[in-house]
Amino acid sequence: MRIKVLGCYGSEMPGYKTSGFLINDDTLLDAGTVVSVLSVEDQLKIDNIIISHTHLDHIKDIQFLADNVIGKRKRSINLISIHGVLDVLRANILNNIIWPDFTTIPSVNRPILKFLPVKEKEELNLGDVTVKPVKTTHTVEAVGYVIKDKDGAIVYTGDTCHTDRLWKTAMQEDNLKAIFAEVSFPNGMAELADVSGHLTAEGLNEELRKMNRKQVPVYVFHMKPQYLDIIEKEIALLKNRRMTVLRQGDVIQI
Repeated sequence: MRIKVLGCYGSEMPGYKTSGFLINDDTLLDAGTVVSVLSVEDQLKIDNIIISHTHLDHIKDIQFLADNVIGKRKRSINLISIHGVLDVLRANILNNIIWPDFTTIPSVNRPILKFLPVKEKEELNLGDVTVKPVKTTHTVEAVGYVIKDKDGAIVYTGDTCHTDRLWKTAMQEDNLKAIFAEVSFPNGMAELADVSGHLTAEGLNEELRKMNRKQVPVYVFHMKPQYLDIIEKEIALLKNRRMTVLRQGDVIQI
């Protein structure tokens, strides 16, 4: 499994792009950043978008991707998540008010976007990989994912505060190779992190204690760029060598 970091921050400003990860060239894990990084030729390769939740920094490029590739490909792009997340996306974004309903364009029978719901904790096969959503703790309905192929599994938290289901599910994976986990705020802003459904460096450290997998690498994303220097220092102070703060353009090979 090859994972390319298109964007990995919790807000957007020059040089910092919101969450978007490209798996094996054809599957997006969240879509906060896509079209400003990938060529149209690479955008045309995307068949699936796995969505953790509907906050704008995780979905905003779905609309522009559809706009860029419509008329250039025959297959629909699958929008994958639990029913509740897809219902919110349909009602509030792809509603012909905020953005055209690309699940009916160019036709109902051959749309450029297609909803592909999956039940929580059920695996969905996407060819070389399978995905399993697990509910997390955020301010809106949200899921993390266990994503795996023949070589191993990863856990992706999406946006979450302190949670349990995801870690319990992850512990069932014998061949867990990596954890992609959010840290949004400095430790001194723990109250804001809790209210907004996010983690600090110390908060993530507490979460990782729920798993007896000390050897598994942890890749940190979703840092608010205005606090990046502080967050990096606080992660370094944990002296946990398996933690790596992601950068745009990083490629992780599982």
